[in-house]
Amino acid sequence: MLRSLITLLTVLCVPVFAGAQTLRIGTPLVAQDPDNPYQALSLPSAISSQITFDPMIVVGGDGTAQPWLLTSWRTDDSKVWRLTVREGVKFSNGVPLTSDAVVQSVAYMQTPKGRTTTVGGGLVNIARAEATSDTELELVLNRPDPMLPWRFGIWRLPEPASWLVRSEDPGLEPAGTTAAFTMLDKRAGRVRYTANPTAWNPPAVEALDLVQLSDQTARLQALMADAVDVALQMGVGDREIIESIGGRMVQRQTTRVMYMTFTTEHVAETSPIQDPRVRRALNFAVNRDRISALLLDGRAKPMPQLALPGAPGHVAELEPFPYDPERAKALLAEAGYGEGLELSFRVAPAGADDMLVYQQIAENLRGIGVKFNILGTAVAQMTQMMFGGDFKAEMFNNFGRGLDPLGDYRYRSCLGQTGSYKPYYCDELALEFVRQAQQATSIAEVDRLMRAVTRREYEVPPGIFLWQAVMLDALGPRVSEAEKYGDYYEYIPYHAIALKDD
Repeated sequence: MLRSLITLLTVLCVPVFAGAQTLRIGTPLVAQDPDNPYQALSLPSAISSQITFDPMIVVGGDGTAQPWLLTSWRTDDSKVWRLTVREGVKFSNGVPLTSDAVVQSVAYMQTPKGRTTTVGGGLVNIARAEATSDTELELVLNRPDPMLPWRFGIWRLPEPASWLVRSEDPGLEPAGTTAAFTMLDKRAGRVRYTANPTAWNPPAVEALDLVQLSDQTARLQALMADAVDVALQMGVGDREIIESIGGRMVQRQTTRVMYMTFTTEHVAETSPIQDPRVRRALNFAVNRDRISALLLDGRAKPMPQLALPGAPGHVAELEPFPYDPERAKALLAEAGYGEGLELSFRVAPAGADDMLVYQQIAENLRGIGVKFNILGTAVAQMTQMMFGGDFKAEMFNNFGRGLDPLGDYRYRSCLGQTGSYKPYYCDELALEFVRQAQQATSIAEVDRLMRAVTRREYEVPPGIFLWQAVMLDALGPRVSEAEKYGDYYEYIPYHAIALKDD
């Protein structure tokens, strides 16, 4: 509480732009290099670069790739792609947006420095790029990738010449941008922006102030004290207070499908979770609907798979595991655990709500004779465990990348075993379909093969399926308009957030 109070006082004491209508956003995290478009993939770590750099595409709430800086993309074989950039757009330094800017961005990502960035690493399959006109270019991949347009959502475009200068020294002036805001100044935990007069999507306000408030309580207090207008990643329990001051909660789309992963590759062959009957029993034991109603305002919709609607591999006819403790007990008895068993679960909670959810799940499991030990862990320690494979537990909290289930296998199966990284779950039958999908040249073929994987995982679960992650942001009473705020995956249309007249 003391830390939250100190953080709030810091926010209140720092002045915003004098004489300008300023949108103030409180976020759990501000990146160390906030004007680097090639770092960070998702919110909240990507918020600072999203504010100042436009992505190539955005992913709509229906899972489809939608035009942004790119207006079209087409291919015959999923290896050679022909792209068209938006016409009539200028960077903030006056340079017109052309296809050559995209070509030069590819060239940067293929340099040793560019390869080390998260975006450069995510687009490593691009072999070369060539401009064929001022507005069109051709991308050639190392191997076919029908999912490429969805990956364009992580690719944010700076003006190439100014970025090459800025990339050598983060202290220099930010690179030119097409986005609604340009960065004015940055310091640890705080970034200030001003409206970009050349933006093709002009902002509704004159300035934006982004401040890091790591603690959820501090973000709530800042909203109540009129120190911020938008508070990211709030809890369901905050809704009543937010509404009492004239604010509202908005649910933001997230690609994460939450589940409790089985670490079958790092436990003894005699461990109960090696038996698929035990893994199914645990899924039948969790009362997802009740937990959602009690702790998540009913917003969490149970999922029976890790692929979201609109993604290749999503099987619409699958029903979530029903709450059926008697069936769960029968499966445990069939597997030889009629007298019960004991399991450990490693968790790195993002907030208080997370622990309440897992405690309720533990209570459900106790109802079928499973002693469930919850082991709290820091996020940094969990990351080390993920790469080293030393969880010292049969399960841990995790998420699937629901719009890219094929790419997700780089992280959560033996296909991704490289260097020191130790995968935690492998199913050779499912992996055979994944290997074939990796060679497919059409999205229809990827979908067919990944649907087989999804059905296999329903019968032999890789974890306890939960729900699509619930991400709630709070809009304060000064916000008059926030058109399409929750309509995109991992993207907020900052330009469309308007404030009431002061």
